[in-house]
Amino acid sequence: MKKVLLLGDSIRLLYEPVVREKLKGRAEVYGPAENGRWSGYTLNSLRFWLPTDSPWSPTDALPLPDIVHWNNGIWDMGDDYGLGQPFTSPEEYVSALERTITVLRKLCGESVVIIMATTTPTAGTNPNAPHEYNDLLRQVAARHGVAVNDLFAAIATDIPAYISPDGVHLTPVGVEVAAELVADAIDTWL
Repeated sequence: MKKVLLLGDSIRLLYEPVVREKLKGRAEVYGPAENGRWSGYTLNSLRFWLPTDSPWSPTDALPLPDIVHWNNGIWDMGDDYGLGQPFTSPEEYVSALERTITVLRKLCGESVVIIMATTTPTAGTNPNAPHEYNDLLRQVAARHGVAVNDLFAAIATDIPAYISPDGVHLTPVGVEVAAELVADAIDTWL
């Protein structure tokens, strides 16, 4: 049975148990217990989540996966301090995405399947931010031969039904839509 690592922010935490159930008996699905927050946080945390060749490698590391499905972006594009700029600049975002791909391939082997998911839409104040960051993600994926799972397009079809009143997180119906897309994207590689 193939091992599937789900990485990402709180959106991933919401859909992970549903994906695990959808792929039950066909894949071992797991992810870090914590929120992957922004792209740089996920990049830095790989050394705490996965086994490495370092003497400081975690003893409770997650198993090395055959497939990684990964989303980051909402934290990156947020202007949480009202400074008129995203938390992670576009250049830093691209760098973190590219380095994460490099590190995943280094730790898991060149044959690891990586699926990058677009950032889901928000009902927030900067509706164009996901488009810019998702375009950057697609460019990085194309340069590195990585598949893209377009969560944004599906969730954007009905934001009132799929995005909760907080403007960011998924409703139960939105979780189901995202989980189905994630399971389908992974199923392609099983």
